[in-house]
Amino acid sequence: MQQNDFYSTNEFQKLNPLKQKIIKELVNNSQNASVETMIPKIMSINTELKRRNLSFTKSESRLMINILTKDMSAVDKSKIDMIMSMM
Repeated sequence: MQQNDFYSTNEFQKLNPLKQKIIKELVNNSQNASVETMIPKIMSINTELKRRNLSFTKSESRLMINILTKDMSAVDKSKIDMIMSMM
């Protein structure tokens, strides 16, 4: 599934527009990025959302992770899943 395909899903379309924007920016800035580079970005997004009294639901977080990891190796995906389970 292409990134644009994710953007056209009902789940993505139902997101708060700010959350949509954040996910799109993260995806655009994370193409070809390593897991080690992406983790601080994801954490800073969570901090920014909290500052605005927003947060991603588990479902929204899963959608974001699916978009971000679509081209990753199984090893990198498992690293992301492990880190996300601790958040």
